[in-house]
Amino acid sequence: MRQVLFRIPVLDLPIYGYGAMLFLGILLCIWLAHRLGRREGIAAQSLTDLAIWIVLFGIVGARITFMIQYRHEFVNPIEEPLQWLLKSVQLWDGGLVFYGSAIGGVVGYFVAYAVFFKKQNLSTWKVADLVAPCAAIGLCFGRLGCLLNGCCYGNVACTDCPAIHFPLSATPTWTMVKRGYQTAAGFTVDSKQGTLVSAVEPESPAAQAGLQPGDKILMVDGNKVGTFGDLEYYMQKERPRGKNDLALSVERNETPVTLPAFSPWTIGVQPTQIYESISMALLLFFLLSYYPYKKYDGSVMVFFMYGYGMHRFLNEMLRTDTEKVAFDMTLSQNVSLIVLLAATVLAVAVWRRGPREQMQH
Repeated sequence: MRQVLFRIPVLDLPIYGYGAMLFLGILLCIWLAHRLGRREGIAAQSLTDLAIWIVLFGIVGARITFMIQYRHEFVNPIEEPLQWLLKSVQLWDGGLVFYGSAIGGVVGYFVAYAVFFKKQNLSTWKVADLVAPCAAIGLCFGRLGCLLNGCCYGNVACTDCPAIHFPLSATPTWTMVKRGYQTAAGFTVDSKQGTLVSAVEPESPAAQAGLQPGDKILMVDGNKVGTFGDLEYYMQKERPRGKNDLALSVERNETPVTLPAFSPWTIGVQPTQIYESISMALLLFFLLSYYPYKKYDGSVMVFFMYGYGMHRFLNEMLRTDTEKVAFDMTLSQNVSLIVLLAATVLAVAVWRRGPREQMQH
């Protein structure tokens, strides 16, 4: 995980991993759409203009869906409207739901089509086939962004399963702590005795740095902490984004001791982001291989909907950052079933329209 990829010199402006992958994915989507558009005789400028509409509406839809699904992470818009508004536009922190972007993108397409592109006689079925592989490549890079950001993570991995470990600044750290699976940084503090260390995990980075039970934490990363509340607030709220090491100054036997910085890690969790990136790369390969041989306009989108719907339903079983909302399933699992049903309806509609050759005569 690398929330901050690098900082621009002089300006000290951070470039976030999630935003960088999202931007790269959009560029590749537009490039791929242009390549496929030549095959269909659609002007590159029309596709670029259309992409802007789809991307903008897609981002809005994705953000609104995220804010509904994770509404507990946002302040009350009536009580604190300014803070709610600022939090709403912080896309660089992550917080986009693909199914929301799909709905927003469809709305954006039809708005743009009605206002601008209807006169150009663009075929919605052909555009759908262009969008399908572009969506796959966008999802592939988008999930890499999630991996860099530390979101969309999986549940605890079994001993023999593939697993990934996240650093201190990642959200999975606090999820695992709240569920009692691990400590936050390799040690525990007795809240009744201020900042007194009660236990240190053997062979953990904290233990290797020299932290011992009975140490009283005085400073964290150069910030004074006098109470357990101070320590907890700094660890969860005030730490700079992307900072994964921890530097402690403690009092041991009434003597101040400065410990070397150390970097805690989470227990192993399912690498759901990597699973989706691999799955979407394979789906992209299939769609691009099938595209030259398609007999029905719209069939590429049908295969995409089937492929992603099945993958997302199964991948959600491994995630632990989403809650069940209906029928003992998460929101994305419920939507996945709707997508699979919609793909079936769309497949019938595509088949009834007839092959491309018949439509062209």
